Amino acid sequence: MKAVVTGSLVIDITIYPSKHFRTIKDFFAFPFDHKIQVDKILVEVGGSGYNVSSTLTNFGNKVNYFGAVGKDTYGEMILKAMRNRKIRSKNVKIVGKDLTGFSLIFLYEGEKTIITYRGANNHLSENDFKESEFRNHDLFLFTSMTSKQNIGFIKCAIEVCKRIGLKIFCNPSIAMVENQEDNLKKFIKESDFVIMNKKEAFKLTKTNKIELSVKRLKKMCKGIPIVTAGKHGSYVFDDRVKNFKAYNVEVIDTTGAGDTFTGAFIHSYYLTNDLEYSIKFANAAAALRISSIERKIPNEKEVTQFMEENS
Repeated sequence: MKAVVTGSLVIDITIYPSKHFRTIKDFFAFPFDHKIQVDKILVEVGGSGYNVSSTLTNFGNKVNYFGAVGKDTYGEMILKAMRNRKIRSKNVKIVGKDLTGFSLIFLYEGEKTIITYRGANNHLSENDFKESEFRNHDLFLFTSMTSKQNIGFIKCAIEVCKRIGLKIFCNPSIAMVENQEDNLKKFIKESDFVIMNKKEAFKLTKTNKIELSVKRLKKMCKGIPIVTAGKHGSYVFDDRVKNFKAYNVEVIDTTGAGDTFTGAFIHSYYLTNDLEYSIKFANAAAALRISSIERKIPNEKEVTQFMEENS
């Protein structure tokens, strides 16, 4: 399967908190005007588009990536990682006037708070669109793209996909819901699959009831909406709302779980054309990801074996 993907490219700097960090109700806090030591940090390449693409190539698919990085050390680090992951980076724009995007991830008890700087990601625009790079591919997937320039690129891509027959997968972020709601609704209307987590879905559909949220998403799109809900599994609307339970694993780190789910689902669906099996396959892949200390993306053999052992 051949996919065109666009989305964020960032350096993830994960901070594992020390005893100085606190949780106060729904807030993650640390003392003001202090120098705080942490137990551990982890620096790696991330971003929703990169993570989904890594999952796709890990399952043996081909990915042609459109994105942007800065002309700096972090940008070079990302391009090297893409080559190692066999993600085609010819269409990754190198921006001289801005820095590569990065995120500070505070990890606490398996959950995370993220402070992000989009930087060069915002500069991908319709001027970077190339129709020829979409031909002879099976699908187009867009993830977190929030700037005015980004929206212009996605509009061009969707128009071409409709004309040449590529499936469209919408996998937005909460930032896209909050900053580009009107445009996002237009994109959802044209999408064959919409994959969101429950926080994004609740925000977009103006309800905190998950089944109602899935039904409202279905009214927005011509295709199939899928909402991931952490330990409560995944919800999909086919002929009705269906819930697929999550696998029971020890949660070590949820970073990248949704992206692993998305990549695994797309891979399985194109291989089997079986919606229910593909949701279960994606749930299993995400379970393996969140229970991995190394944030390891599982391969197909590992996922199918896990499913057999937990059937």
